[in-house]
Amino acid sequence: MKRLMRLFGRHEHPASIPGRIASATSWWASGDMPARAGCRVRPLIDGREAMHAMCIAFLRAERYILLAGWDIQANLLMVRGEDARAGEDGSPEQEHLIEQLRAVGLGEDAITLWASGQLRVVDVLGFAAQRGVHVGVLLWDAYHLGSHLTNDPEVEREELSAVGVDCLLDDSSRAITHLTQALHQKCAVVDGRTAFLGGVDLTAQYTGDYDRWDTHHHPAMSPERLAEWSVPAHPWHDVHTIIEGPSVADVQHNIVQRWREVAARHHHDDWPAHLSAATHAPLSGGVMAQVTRTIPPRTYRFAPDGITTIRDMYVRAIGLARSFIYCENQYLWPEVFLGLDSLRWGERSPEAMAVLEAMGAALDRGVALTLILPDHPNCGRRFSDGGIAWLKQRSPAAVAAGRLSVFTLGAHERDSAGHFAYRPVYVHAKVAIIDDQWWTAGSANLNSRGLHSDAEINISVQDTVTAHDLRLRLWSEHLQPTAAERRSLEDPGEGLKAMQASAQANLERVRRGEALVGHMLPYVAAENAEQLGLPFSPEHGWLDNLEGGAGALPTHYANRYL
Repeated sequence: MKRLMRLFGRHEHPASIPGRIASATSWWASGDMPARAGCRVRPLIDGREAMHAMCIAFLRAERYILLAGWDIQANLLMVRGEDARAGEDGSPEQEHLIEQLRAVGLGEDAITLWASGQLRVVDVLGFAAQRGVHVGVLLWDAYHLGSHLTNDPEVEREELSAVGVDCLLDDSSRAITHLTQALHQKCAVVDGRTAFLGGVDLTAQYTGDYDRWDTHHHPAMSPERLAEWSVPAHPWHDVHTIIEGPSVADVQHNIVQRWREVAARHHHDDWPAHLSAATHAPLSGGVMAQVTRTIPPRTYRFAPDGITTIRDMYVRAIGLARSFIYCENQYLWPEVFLGLDSLRWGERSPEAMAVLEAMGAALDRGVALTLILPDHPNCGRRFSDGGIAWLKQRSPAAVAAGRLSVFTLGAHERDSAGHFAYRPVYVHAKVAIIDDQWWTAGSANLNSRGLHSDAEINISVQDTVTAHDLRLRLWSEHLQPTAAERRSLEDPGEGLKAMQASAQANLERVRRGEALVGHMLPYVAAENAEQLGLPFSPEHGWLDNLEGGAGALPTHYANRYL
């Protein structure tokens, strides 16, 4: 075990990390990209909104598209349902849609493609390439490690290359600074004017149920999310961003740094390095923003010792919190995860513990901390339970005062017999909001991988307007409040009470086999599942373990899913 940890972990003492920046008086991390004034950063919540925005930007591209991804599915449909076609040709609905597309700058050839319904990733990027746009996709090549969670990157490269896309497979994780290391960034730049980054991969899984496209309503089953190869897809909650202004150059610089190094290794064209790297002038009405990264050590020559500004950014921001911290994340792991769902196989992650220590200190000084985690993550459920338990032990007074709240999200479906079944909403967002003053979104999870051993990219924003708006949008999606109830969410304290009440009420609705109102549910750990009388799996949580009666998945649904 010690040998494994020498190979795949680090042994810096956790206490040494937060001490370096504990006296921070600024939101901004140092040592990589600077904070920049005059940026416009807009959150894109869930796959429908994010992919729609990306599709429009890609179809409008004039010179180049650069995209870096953890995974891609060339046949993923980026725009679906009424967004793709609102009615028959000539109908008022379809004409209105076409006028909207013209209004956002799409040309007639792009509108023709849109109306045809051919809006898969390969269609959209191929359309751009055929118009003379230089399209480059930098894709993590996980198969050199012998496994991959979703699609074969070589197959996807071949499909994209066939339509004129330059797809370069990044095998830089060959050094393996961590047993489960990934090149996990999800970002894109269009013409140096617009950038995207966040949690949304342009992918679905041929042999599984992970379709990233979803709506704010997250139905447990949706015909728009079912492809011929897939089982019913997990409802999927995510957050992405669209960026304009000076920080676009930083996103491009990140992709170009990675591309140049991989291209040199494989004697591939390094054309992105010759694109203009000029930083845009600050935009009128723009805000302060900073691109932060995790670059693992011993992975790229441009950062041989790694970059950890995402970790530093979280610790700084949490250290400045005075009222509330709200986090949505896929994981909350104190331990280094070595591929097995057992706490015995890891050791404390210094990077993750730095963030947990900052959270504990915030709880101790009276800050309310609210976490949204998936009930059934793809792995590491025990590890997130351990992170929650650590916070409870670290700050018992805050727990007693009700200032530590942990929730999950769920969805329901009525079967043919009229019974309701329930399914977890997969929380894939990596977002935090502090005091309605600052927020971040990106690809980094709160674990050893997101903060140390995976390649990640986030953006953080200091702006009261967008921070407040993002919080209201997220809480409104999860609670689905009435107009009067939505007004009460303006106050973060009242909003927290509403979440607690909604989670408890939905738990009782599950017990009675009724439809949920919104998506809020309590996050249940092993130690309180029995108290609540809920079925529970240490790996899968509780919603996927309901059996029999109104709480069960319909037979045809369960059999395809399990």
